[in-house]
Amino acid sequence: MAGQLTKLLITPVDMDCNMACKYCYNGSSWQPRTTPDRVISIDTIYKIFDEIGPLLKSESLVVVWHGGEPMLAGKDFYREMVAAQRRATNGRYKVSHCMQTNGTLVDAEWVELFGQLYIGPSVSIDGPAHLHDAVRVFLDGAPTYDLSMRAYRALQERGIDPGLLVVISQTNVKSPGAIWEWVLEQQFPHFDFLLCIEPELWRESKQVFGLSSDEATEFSIRLFDLWFAHGDPDIRVRTFRDAIKSQIGGHVSVCSWKAGCAEHLSFDASGNAFPCSRYHCYPETCMGNIHAMSLQDILHTPTAQWVVQGIQAGQARCDGCKWKKNCGSGCPFLKYALNGAWDSPYVHCRTRQALFEHIRERIFQAVPVSA
Repeated sequence: MAGQLTKLLITPVDMDCNMACKYCYNGSSWQPRTTPDRVISIDTIYKIFDEIGPLLKSESLVVVWHGGEPMLAGKDFYREMVAAQRRATNGRYKVSHCMQTNGTLVDAEWVELFGQLYIGPSVSIDGPAHLHDAVRVFLDGAPTYDLSMRAYRALQERGIDPGLLVVISQTNVKSPGAIWEWVLEQQFPHFDFLLCIEPELWRESKQVFGLSSDEATEFSIRLFDLWFAHGDPDIRVRTFRDAIKSQIGGHVSVCSWKAGCAEHLSFDASGNAFPCSRYHCYPETCMGNIHAMSLQDILHTPTAQWVVQGIQAGQARCDGCKWKKNCGSGCPFLKYALNGAWDSPYVHCRTRQALFEHIRERIFQAVPVSA
């Protein structure tokens, strides 16, 4: 393998979703549907897996099914997808499948299917019911917490270790204590949190659920203190573990902490290629269509080169920062979405710097230095 790619993101039904989360970062691209308008074809799936092998950095590929709500594609789609993937790869490289889902469509058959096809789901739940149901609702406004939690437990009972993602918005940013108590009560072994930003509204200074820098910083540090004081290494918070690992030379997993866009590729339901699934809302960043050109050619189009050069310029902007090697310069998508340029400031820069400083102080206070 002599390529650069490590992760593939696919939105099989584009931004179609059976929920109406009030802070959805897909903005005007979100489509409220219980039945998808289109589903990526199996021919497209086969072509992607057939061509991507020589472009991989190693002999393994992580595939993330995203959306919208990727489960709207249906059970038969995933059965056919895995069969097509296996025919296309033909043992040339290993594939690991993951999915980010709201969990509301999970039933017993879905649980078995995830196990049979080795698809690792992560469920989005924004804390206890009163916080979650304030923002994560069905199209008719009905609550979703019970169904999402039921899905999480059903997956656990099948022996699947689901991920858990908590979006931090105006609804729960003042409640780090309630979220932490919920984590302990529910005995979640690991989770991560995502700081809410509403790109379209941010540009007009009209965010409703998105966070300010001060709010994001205060929440992150308070939650870290609760986690650190609890002292249980078996409760893993990915953001905090990466922040610690980055300071002791370890390998981080969050893509925005290591400028991961350069190693990712994403496809929408029509076969259009983007640097990440979040760019699907920005058609000018489309690098080409796999039915019009080869995957190798897509990675060398003028748009692809523009994206790569822009991301590199954004990283260079941070050359004087002592935290660059820890932070990776932040998420390139948010730089572009909020400011229209990759070499613009990262919206969570102050939050990350404050968290790094705080973690360093807490760790060195807690661990005595030998004489």
